[in-house]
Formats: sequence, structure tokens, C-alpha cells
Amino acid sequence: MKDLRHIFESFSKRNPPSTNPLACVIPDSTRNRVLLWCSELFDGLRPSEYIGRGSHRAEFWQEEYRRLLYRTGRLTLTAQDTGNDPRQAIAYVLQCPGGEFLNFLEDIFSNEVFVQVNSGDKNIVDELNELLRQDNVLYSVTYFAWDTVQETSGHFAGHTTIHVRAYPKVISKESETMHKEAIQPALQVLAAPYFAAANKEYLAALEDYRKGDIGDCLVKCGSAFESVLKVICDRRGWPYSQTDVASTLVRTIIGNTSLDNYFEPLLIIIATLRNRMSTAYGAGITTKQPPRHLAHYALNITASAMLMLAQEAGV
Repeated sequence: MKDLRHIFESFSKRNPPSTNPLACVIPDSTRNRVLLWCSELFDGLRPSEYIGRGSHRAEFWQEEYRRLLYRTGRLTLTAQDTGNDPRQAIAYVLQCPGGEFLNFLEDIFSNEVFVQVNSGDKNIVDELNELLRQDNVLYSVTYFAWDTVQETSGHFAGHTTIHVRAYPKVISKESETMHKEAIQPALQVLAAPYFAAANKEYLAALEDYRKGDIGDCLVKCGSAFESVLKVICDRRGWPYSQTDVASTLVRTIIGNTSLDNYFEPLLIIIATLRNRMSTAYGAGITTKQPPRHLAHYALNITASAMLMLAQEAGV
């Protein structure tokens, strides 16, 4: 039996319903564009190099139909569905709740036949995000994250193979400019295998923000930032300890790059927000209730700082 993991590790499972009534409103025009794009994609009309020969559209919808039945816990999807009719998956996607449509966006990339039509390059994700942008949908899709593995046994011993570490995920976006100029480029940098821990932590911060867990969002922003600092030091051979705090790590990086000392307090603010405003430490008799806009600020400056330091250090 095919793996069920990707069926239930979906957007709607990771994110409870938003308090924003417009958050999961997906216009009909967006749904139509995405379905047209899917038809072209799985007909092999948007291929990567050497990939994309022949149509796999029927296979794609067969698997999507199966996933939707499992995810919804139904035996049929629509009133017209008499059972085992993959065409009903299309009808369902056109009228399902917004959260379930966002699940479908993730299904596109984890569907087993995707590898028959595209190698998971950056451009294919960019195309989907451009479609979402046309109607100002409040969500974006992240890039694939890959691991490069040197095979040591079996038929491919001695060869280097590439494995998917993480499939594209739907994330919330509230500022189009900041998302495009900081968050999206930062996620692209974090897709490198050596940033795996930081990538996981920053994606978790984005999900906490979406759910309204502001304190936890601040914690994970700080964790992602510290992880990036340690990876930079490790890859450049600059001395550090796993127990070093952010301020120590920042000073190490500044001391080994062209950054001036005045950058230190600007970068340390990410750790300060975690220490002072998050749920990382006990509040005592004072309840910590950081506002949502503070988490929005933390997400943006964390992305900008990680991106800037990775570029400055050349990793």
C-alpha cells in the first residue's frame, strides 16, 4: 500500500482555522488557474531538462482522489460520485473549503507522479506562487529542500544521489514586499542540507504565527537565528561552542567578516525579543502577551538577518 504520511501531514492539519475570515478564501479564478496549470504540468508541458515526456494527468488525479477520500473520511467525494471516479476529485477541488484547497497545493508536489513531469526545480514553485499572487491570495508555497547523499552500498555505490528532504509547504504571507524580498529568499537559502535544523525551526515559527501562537513564534525565530549562526561558524571553521549564545556567535561572525561592530545590537535584537517577550522562560507573576505585530516584525528581521549573514559569510 502506498505511504499515507503525506495524506495527513497537510496544511489544514498543521493549522487550525484562522480568526481572519478572509484568510482561507480562495477565489474561483485562482482555483481555475491552478487546475489549468496542473493539466499542463501533468501533461508534460512544463518539464525540467530530460523530464516531462508523456501525459500523467490520469495517474495524478487517481492518486489525488485516493488522498481526498482518506483525508475527508468519505467513500465518495460529491453527490455525483458513485465510487472510484477520479474525475470527482476535480469537482471537489473546485468547491472545497479554502483550507482543503491549500492541502491540494501541497499534494501537487508530493504526488508520486510529479517526478515523471518535473525535477522539482525552483521555477515550477515560482509559477504556482505567481498564480496565487494574481488574486492576492494570502499564502505562498515554499521550495523543495534536497539532501545530497553519497551512496556507499548497493547498485549505486560510489554515486551521488539527491533525495527530497522536504516537499513544498503552504505558508501565510501578510506583506507581499517583505515576503518576496526577505522571507522567500531566506527560505531558499535555508533549503540547503546544512541548514536543515534552521529551516525546520523557521518554518515552525511561520506556522506558529499563522496559528496565533505569538510567544512560540518568537522562540522559534530565535532558535532558527542561532542555528544559522552556528552553521556559519562551523562551515567557515570559526571557533565556537554549541553552548554559545547568540551574542557570542554574532561577535564571532562580525570579527571574521567585513561587518562593522555597530551591527551587533541590530542583530542581537532577535535573541532579545525571544528572551524578553516569548514563552522561552517562565513569566513569574506577570503574564506575557506579546502582540501579533511583534511576531510579524520578528519573522521579518529574522529572515533578513539570516539572509544577510549567510551572504556575508559566503555559505
